[in-house]
Amino acid sequence: MTRAVASGAHLDTAKAQAVVEARLGRAPQDMLEAAVVLEAWAGVTAAEALHAGRRMMETTSGRRRPSIGLLPRATPVEGLALEAVAFIAAMIAIACWAAPLADALGVHVVKQALLIALPLTVGLQWGINSRYLSRPRGTVHLGRHPLALALSAGALILFLAVVFGLAGLIAGLLAVMWTGGTILIASRLPEEYVGLVLLATTGIYAGLSSVVVLALAAATTTVMVIVAVTIAVNDAETTHQPGRWSRVGMAAAIGLGIGTLLVADRSIDWSLGAVPALALLPSMIASFWGGSYLWRFQEVLPQAIAGIPVSRGDVRGAARMPLRLLVGATARMAILTTALSLILVFGAQLFGVTMSGASVLVGFGLVALATLLVGLLEAIGRGAWALSAIAAAVVAEVVVSRSDGASAAGAGLIAGAAVVVVLTLPAAGFALSRPAATLATRVRVS
Repeated sequence: MTRAVASGAHLDTAKAQAVVEARLGRAPQDMLEAAVVLEAWAGVTAAEALHAGRRMMETTSGRRRPSIGLLPRATPVEGLALEAVAFIAAMIAIACWAAPLADALGVHVVKQALLIALPLTVGLQWGINSRYLSRPRGTVHLGRHPLALALSAGALILFLAVVFGLAGLIAGLLAVMWTGGTILIASRLPEEYVGLVLLATTGIYAGLSSVVVLALAAATTTVMVIVAVTIAVNDAETTHQPGRWSRVGMAAAIGLGIGTLLVADRSIDWSLGAVPALALLPSMIASFWGGSYLWRFQEVLPQAIAGIPVSRGDVRGAARMPLRLLVGATARMAILTTALSLILVFGAQLFGVTMSGASVLVGFGLVALATLLVGLLEAIGRGAWALSAIAAAVVAEVVVSRSDGASAAGAGLIAGAAVVVVLTLPAAGFALSRPAATLATRVRVS
């Protein structure tokens, strides 16, 4: 019967439908599903199959059946708590380097180095995450190019040293160490990275040459990264393709913008030692919690539209679950940031530690929320909108921080981060309120 159906310039609709229903065990959901079956089992061309599928759906009566396929379980994120603790511990230890580095190299050098290193590091982290680390077993691709990793680290340090002098050298060493730490944490080596940071901290406070200690730390980090990703290589293993360079560039630009938000406000001096790091701590911890919760959108989007027939135009109620996820992540971040900030302020007063001020805590909390939102938009293919919001925020931060009316510390940071939230929160809500379109976009950009 199959060959009889396939013969002739056109398929007989009734016979074509019999073939499709026999193979599917049910009526087709749409013309594309019918066309796939006809092309595979009736021996017709794609054009003929599509034409026959269209005629079939026009003549088919009855209600379309909803999908009854089982959704795959979400893959649990393992080791997130350990990675968060390791990242936070390393960040605090590195922040404590500012004071001894300023004594050894000068406040101006350290300040300029941090102004370069922070945005550069965040940009590199976002780019590497988009290209490799967000992919299953993404470090395998890095392990296939160990020489390129070593040369890239050296070239970055050399370039910054030539352009910016001693400050550029320090910035390059810090950027290599921080970015390499991200890869080590993703490679499930957080304890080793923290141990290296603590060892370097001991050397700096012991009075050893700061440049030598940083150079050794950066070199050791690079070697550890190369060893970690090379061991993971298995030539027989089938891995996902790395992210497209166009998307990697977008992600890196967004990360660079977020890093610029952290340093563009003149009232926040990152060369003051651990003070800015302590102020950043509550929002950073909260961002890990909120981000891990929001990442469930990959599971929630398919669940929101599961069981809805393709032909059904009315999908009211499908947006509730994704929007609840966004509200839940935002609420978790806000509550935990507020609670930890109050504990930090109380502890600082109890032990007589000078803090940057409550306004700086508010600014860092808004930056964490902004990072959460732009990360979501980038993940679902709305990176251009996220980047535009970041660009507008940097402009607003610079204008406010340099105006005469900016009396409170962190006023520019608050203004810039607020611009990002105002521009991205509605966009994120709109995207999640249309789960079918967002899921389709997500599949296309992955």
